[in-house]
Amino acid sequence: MNKKVEEIQNWYRNERELSNYSIMDVGETLNKLAEKGLIWILKDLKDITEFEGIVIDYYLNKYRVDQIYDNLEDLIQIPPFNDACAMTPSKSSKKIIPRQKQQPTLEVRDVKQFIGYKKAKEIEKRIIELCKNFPSFEVDHIVKQIERSAESIKKSIQIGEQIYVREKFNQYSIAIGSAKETSAWLKVSLGQKYITKTQFEELDNMIDQVVSILTKTLSNIKEKEGKVLDFPNPYTPNVRNFGAYNNALLLVEKIYEVTRKKEYWKEKNLVSEMRKQATSCVANIAEAHQLYIKKKFRFFYSECANYKNVKN
Repeated sequence: MNKKVEEIQNWYRNERELSNYSIMDVGETLNKLAEKGLIWILKDLKDITEFEGIVIDYYLNKYRVDQIYDNLEDLIQIPPFNDACAMTPSKSSKKIIPRQKQQPTLEVRDVKQFIGYKKAKEIEKRIIELCKNFPSFEVDHIVKQIERSAESIKKSIQIGEQIYVREKFNQYSIAIGSAKETSAWLKVSLGQKYITKTQFEELDNMIDQVVSILTKTLSNIKEKEGKVLDFPNPYTPNVRNFGAYNNALLLVEKIYEVTRKKEYWKEKNLVSEMRKQATSCVANIAEAHQLYIKKKFRFFYSECANYKNVKN
């Protein structure tokens, strides 16, 4: 790989970590790279999120004719043009631009041996088996959503097992949010008698264990690296004690009760949308209980929109 390409990729990873994966900040950084003709360099990165992939494709298409593929070594720096984030100067330049301060890194473990990963993998496996017995009309909603959120716990733990400290916090935050969302879908499934109380309690207990393991891991990192990096508190509140969560569960019960009435039998699309919006309220409230404030606001905003859709 061209050294300049690798340098730009590492610069982008660092910028992304410093922004705590803020959608707006990441989007702005990608836009600047596109305008400078460098967005193509990120196209084949293996650690980008789905959101980043969509934005990269968009800007690559928009600025395709502006992309620079040759003479990359002549580049001195890339945006944002501040002293802390400047790139290494080219050989032909005598100007010395300071590098960014080295960030603490972690030793990469074998994620398959991590107890948190093993439990997350087992949760996903059990949920897939349970969902085989769900009603066919729930396949396109609850089944897909709970399988997606369960898979996200495992995948986020996998991605989080790397040297970048901030990225580990970010991915574990996503895993914690996905775990709480999975628990919410299980609660909804229990309420509709798709699963038994015993099945719910066993899986919910495993989810609590995963959250506890991830939280303890981050707590140890924060204690070790907290003097260098400003990390959020890894201890998330118990969503079961949150009034809005419990009210949203009651809303789901009422929506399912109402939509089972005879007058709704011919309104399949309406019934599906009402149930979808109501259950999404529960899921978003649960997933919002993670580490970063911006993420909480995003999920709470989605929950408000879903609630309005239910009322309308």
